[in-house]
Amino acid sequence: QRRRGEGGTGKPPEKMASSPEKSSTAQELKEQGNQLFLCRKYQEAATCYSKTINRNPSVAVSYTNRTLSLADCKHALELDPHSVKAHFFLCQCHLELENYNEAIGNLQRAYNLAKEQRLNFGDDIPSALRVAKKKRWNSIEEKRINQENKLHAYLTKLILAEKESTSPHAAATVADAAYLSFLVCEKTKNRAILSPDS
Repeated sequence: QRRRGEGGTGKPPEKMASSPEKSSTAQELKEQGNQLFLCRKYQEAATCYSKTINRNPSVAVSYTNRTLSLADCKHALELDPHSVKAHFFLCQCHLELENYNEAIGNLQRAYNLAKEQRLNFGDDIPSALRVAKKKRWNSIEEKRINQENKLHAYLTKLILAEKESTSPHAAATVADAAYLSFLVCEKTKNRAILSPDS
């Protein structure tokens, strides 16, 4: 008869045997997922990571490895709010959803955490931050150009309507509208020159 504390933790032998097997299987699945990811087999890698999560749902890294969705990243941050990887991948999700301010915020948090934890990610985080800022700028610029184009179309419509009118002031109004249209076009050209790409 075995006494408590003798030969281990007092747990039944089958539980002791299954715990290491369970964690080694989770580790093997993670490594298999990493290999599939490197081979660009993303769906199969995600399946391996999902199996890892099913085996051990309290490990933040499993969620950041899978990162199929915004929810996975947020859950990983709930488990480990200091995870640089989770903030980085949350940024990628926000970029895909065109939530540029949120993406930039997550990258800045990832950058600060990496510095605090003395982790070296090379230029990955600063490079992603530059990309996110450029995408935000491009989005804002695209909206501005669309608004200017609508204004230009509206002014052109007014010019044509005024030309058709027999008003004595028609010539002056047409000239003023044409000049405004010219200014809009020049402003657009100047803004294109000042883009962050240059």
